[in-house]
Amino acid sequence: MAVPAHNEESNLTECLDHLLDQTRPIDEVIVVDNGSTDATPRIVDEYAAHDRRVRRVVEPKPGVHAARRRGLDEAASDLVAKVDADTHVGRDWAQIVVEFFSSSRGSDFSALTGPFLMWDAPAYSLQKRLFERSFRRIDQEDLVTSIHGPAYVLRRETWQTIRDHLHDDEPGVWEDLDISLAMKKKGLHTALEPRLLADSSCRRLRVSPWRNLHYMMGGRTTARAHGDRELTRSMTADLPIRVLTHVYFWALLRPWDNTSRTWRPHRYFTRLSGF
Repeated sequence: MAVPAHNEESNLTECLDHLLDQTRPIDEVIVVDNGSTDATPRIVDEYAAHDRRVRRVVEPKPGVHAARRRGLDEAASDLVAKVDADTHVGRDWAQIVVEFFSSSRGSDFSALTGPFLMWDAPAYSLQKRLFERSFRRIDQEDLVTSIHGPAYVLRRETWQTIRDHLHDDEPGVWEDLDISLAMKKKGLHTALEPRLLADSSCRRLRVSPWRNLHYMMGGRTTARAHGDRELTRSMTADLPIRVLTHVYFWALLRPWDNTSRTWRPHRYFTRLSGF
């Protein structure tokens, strides 16, 4: 289990608590300290002192791509996973993963991912009800997809097969799509397991659309890097919709104060920490 972390002191404790409180214990939790200047190293070291499964490694090269790569390279288990530091997995997350890859259906897949909700956005219970309703209507056998960034699992041999075919040194590449396209080229498939639900932060959507434009163009950048012309055209055509969607969520979420569970309009004009 790799957890990339750059200045994640406000999120890391809850993330680690969820990872270490599993019905099927996770074998190892590798927190990749990616140049943190806050209390992130101290927090990880305190966990490591009390739980031998936790360890901290330092990756000096900045960026989630480098941190993710270092963490998955360090992982020794047959199944390797990446979970974002602002993401909370359920207590049976690891058990679902192991059961899936041990099943007859799981033998056909090289990676597993799950849906995610936003724990720090308004109307969490409504998000969950809508999610449960939508997935009840879908045949689980059809849930073949690309991996989702907040949390995913790969077979170790899958990671070793694709790691040298990624374009993570190119600016703007989406980390999860990069892996998915590399897997596609190798004929490897990813399954989506609805029970593998994770809660992630909506903080990326709180960044202004203008500042986030480069990120929103990352799908086209990634598709172009992999030489996928059809996906490049699709990502280019979808960009206006993606921008408008981001504007909507930014207007909704930027003033939301998750601590008080209220909207505070002055937050439109305050500095956003973490970005």
